[in-house]
Amino acid sequence: MNPGAAIIVFLSLAAVLLFGSLAYFGAEPVAGVAQGRATESVATASAEPAIDDADTFDGPRPGRERPAPPSLRLAGEGNLLAGLAAVGDGRGREAYLDGVVRRLAALGPEVALAQVQQLPDAEMRDMAMLALLQEWSGVSTLELIRSGDIWRFGTSGALGLHLLEKGMITPDRAAELARSSTDANRRSELLARVATSMAASDPAAALALADGLGGRERQRFAERVATDLAGRSPEAARQLASQTADPGLRDAMLTGILAVEASSDPAAAARNFASMPPESRDGRARAARTIAQEWAANDTVPAMQWASGLEDEGSRQAAQQGIQAAAPVGIGARLGRGDGGVPVLEAVVPGSPAGASGQLQPGDAILAVSGPNGSWVDARSVRMGELIGMIRGEPNTQVSLQVQSPGQAAPRTVTLGRQQIINRPQ
Repeated sequence: MNPGAAIIVFLSLAAVLLFGSLAYFGAEPVAGVAQGRATESVATASAEPAIDDADTFDGPRPGRERPAPPSLRLAGEGNLLAGLAAVGDGRGREAYLDGVVRRLAALGPEVALAQVQQLPDAEMRDMAMLALLQEWSGVSTLELIRSGDIWRFGTSGALGLHLLEKGMITPDRAAELARSSTDANRRSELLARVATSMAASDPAAALALADGLGGRERQRFAERVATDLAGRSPEAARQLASQTADPGLRDAMLTGILAVEASSDPAAAARNFASMPPESRDGRARAARTIAQEWAANDTVPAMQWASGLEDEGSRQAAQQGIQAAAPVGIGARLGRGDGGVPVLEAVVPGSPAGASGQLQPGDAILAVSGPNGSWVDARSVRMGELIGMIRGEPNTQVSLQVQSPGQAAPRTVTLGRQQIINRPQ
């Protein structure tokens, strides 16, 4: 075969392969694909310049060697990712994305995301969305991972949140991306973030995002929306809760609102506790425990008075449990683990049995505690929670400890009476 004929055959085969691959990936053929020649999109009347071989790849980033991506000759709004499926290995796909992501991002979120959705498998879609997130945010992959959103919400969720916060997509579009998350807990939190942004302008649509979530996920969704809003305005959060006809969503929202109030003003949360419907036993119990625990940690006496005055037994018991968590009956000692796993006294509560006796000081090692039958239990042989439970008990009972202070050769025995710990405002 003479050289001229060989060139003709080669060009003919190249044309067949090019048009065949474009047809396979759903792309419109482009007229005039030779480099340096003006082109015109067959698909659109107002086409951009065609993307030549020289345009599809900006070159490897410094310090990394990557294979050159396959040729992609498309014009206008043709699918820039069409050739990604033809790349077999991960490094080649990264190189390909390096070459087209700027042009893809420049088309805008709606067009870019529509092209991403045409990719045939989840791995490629995730790679493309991560590349877009980097391009639109200006943040490196490592920084995006460190921020936690990708780990918590997946690539599509993290991308949707970024675009929503920047006003680049609508809340409805962000909700679509959130629903693509495969983890129900993450999906409910994502939808709650979206709902918070919608609450002021369209409360009905915001609450409707809970549709399709399971029972526990609906509760998490409602509590997250309420806590996000209550952090800015508890009254706005209550107004949103009052607009839902779903008792489960409403009760979860009210519980979340009270939890936010309890962290900053437990007395106000206690006053607003009456807003919980009487028939919402679980919600009232959760709220009562949270309020009492937050209050007792800072001012135990009024928390105990409020708890004792609650009318329904379930709420009263829950509030007392909250008080015991923050201000238990015990000796008033805070423990931690020291060298070799030995429990060590970290601090004592002023006015408590441990603080008033003067027999215990921070740094003392707790070697053993008296058991229910009077025998000694090695403090290193039990978990910290179990040890603390043994030291705590009923009011006006006693507990003995084997204690060794730093620099002392032998341990000593300390016996203290248990009392209700009373925390007071500093």
